[in-house]
Order: sequence, then C-alpha cells, then structure tokens
Amino acid sequence: MKLACVVAAANLLLGLLCQPAALAQQTAPLLPDISIGIFEHESGSLEPAVEIAPGDSISPEAVRMTETRYIPMLLRYRIEATGHFGAVRVLPLLDNGAEVMIEGRILESSATQLRLALRAVDSTGRIWLEQEYAGSAISSESLNAEELIQDDFNSVYSEIVRDLEAALAPLDPAQRDEIRTLSLLRYGLGLVPQSFADYIGETPEGRMTVRRLPARDDPLLTRIEAIREREYLFIDVVDAEYSRFYADIKPVYDMWREYRREQADTAISRTEREATETSQFARGSYYALQENYNNYRWAKLQELYLDELSEGFANETEPTEIELSDSLYRLTGTLEQQYREWRTILTELYLLETR
Repeated sequence: MKLACVVAAANLLLGLLCQPAALAQQTAPLLPDISIGIFEHESGSLEPAVEIAPGDSISPEAVRMTETRYIPMLLRYRIEATGHFGAVRVLPLLDNGAEVMIEGRILESSATQLRLALRAVDSTGRIWLEQEYAGSAISSESLNAEELIQDDFNSVYSEIVRDLEAALAPLDPAQRDEIRTLSLLRYGLGLVPQSFADYIGETPEGRMTVRRLPARDDPLLTRIEAIREREYLFIDVVDAEYSRFYADIKPVYDMWREYRREQADTAISRTEREATETSQFARGSYYALQENYNNYRWAKLQELYLDELSEGFANETEPTEIELSDSLYRLTGTLEQQYREWRTILTELYLLETR
C-alpha cells in the first residue's frame, strides 16, 4: 500500500515535467532555500544494545540509522517554522547546486545528551556556521506548540536556528540574489562543466563569484533550469517519504529516549540506595515493585513499537517507478541510490536534448 502511494505521488508530480519551468517556482524571492544532507553518525557514540524482553532487543545500529534521518528532519521543521527561509529540503546526498547546504555529524546522542557538529555554507562559499552544538535533555510540553517541532533538546535546535537567522540578517538583496544566481550556475557546472566554467570565478579567499551571466533567454540556461526543476520534483517525492518516516517514528523515538532516561535514573537511584543501605532491596519492596512495573510497561509498549524502531527506514529500499516523456524509469535501491540514479538519468536527458 505504501509503495502504491509513493508510485502514485511520483507519477502525479513528475507528470508535470513537460510544463514550463516557471510554473514550478515555489520559493519567495530573496528567501534562500536550504538543503540539509542526511547526517553522519560518529561510531564511537553508540550505546550498547538494549534488551527489552528475553531474546528481544533494539540494536544501536537501528537507533543510529534512525537518528541520521530524524535529526535533520526535526531541524528542517524548526527552520521552516521561522518563515525566514525559502524551501527547506532534506536530501539523501549533498547538493552541489544548493543555495545553502547544511552538513551534520552526530557526535553524541543519548537520552540525556545531544552533541552535533554542523557546517552551513552558501553557494558563494560563505560559511554561515561551523561549530558544535550541545545540550542536555529537558522534558517540556506546550499546549500551543506544534507537536512535530517539540523535542527534549529544544535548546540545541533553537541555537542552530538563531545562528542561521543571524547569518542571513546582514545579507542585502544583492548578496541574496548572488546566492541564488550562483546556485543555478553551480548546478549547471555540475552537469556540463565545459559550458558553465567561464561563468564562475573565484576570489583569493576561495569565495565563488559571478564572472558573467548567460543571456536570460539563453537556451542552455533554460534547459538547466528545466532539469533542476525536474530534480526538485523528485526531491519532493523523497521529501514526502522522509516526512512520513518522521511522523511515524517521532512518538516511538520519544518513547525510546524516555525509557533510556528511566533506566539511567533507576540505575543512579539503585547505586545511591546501595551506598547508604547495608542490604539489597527486599523482594516486594516499593523500589523493586516500581522497577518491575517500569520494565513491564516498556515491554508492553514495545509490542506495538519495536518493529517500527528496529526497522527504522528499511522501507526506503522499495523501488519507485517514474513515467517521463513516454518512458518508464524504475529506480531501485535505497533513497540515496535512487537519487543518484535519477541524477544520472537527468544528465543523460540533458545531453540528448542538446544534441
């Protein structure tokens, strides 16, 4: 059923590819678009596997895979909520034609601590941010807040968003327009280097500049714009999958972190009590009953959620069929592999159109 929905969405969106590129413009002028790549995870920050029932456990790899997609999606929603940026997209691969590209590494992620290393650079090479962000979990709920953007590490995401807004604020209209122009030129450079190399220069500091512009009605530029809009349409399909994944996994992931905190609190309390008492807790004591209840409650919840969390994003391996120009393309593999394959197809289509 999920695959059918994805295919239907892809066919519906990509059936618009023959429409003029101007119809696909989706962002407000001078509001830079932001692309966020899937994060990397530092292998050293993995927690041990957690057994929630005899013979049944959640592997750290499953949680790690989930977090590399979950955290960028949460950051995306927080950036969108400001209204100060254009389209915010989470991508399976880095985008050489992004207006602002955010790359991230998860240095530490536990129920109580989050530490990220982020780098954001615009198409001119201007660095918007390059630093680590860290914070401790604080459970908070607001009846007026949107559920999708609430998190125990709100302070971390708020700091990132404030820094992005601070980097955007001093840019005048001419600088913002330069970011958008260089984004398109760099995208063209990635497709046909021999045709776009002369349009882009570089300063001694390593910043990219517009050396000269093609004519507005240049057929080459028109084709590049059309190809990029086709790529955006496929990204919209990918984005729908990431959004569905995030909505499905968020309550599970929140529950997982709550359980890990309960485990940590129980261990600390046990250590403190053992340090002040001469004997182990008596069977049937309040503390023993409370611990048993917590374990029972978690096990019952896991009957509903374990498969979802353990599988993480496994359904991304389903193939996607796309009909374009009377041809049917079947993309297979992970979303990263499908995106790479789609880029190759677009390059081949461009070369055919320019012959």
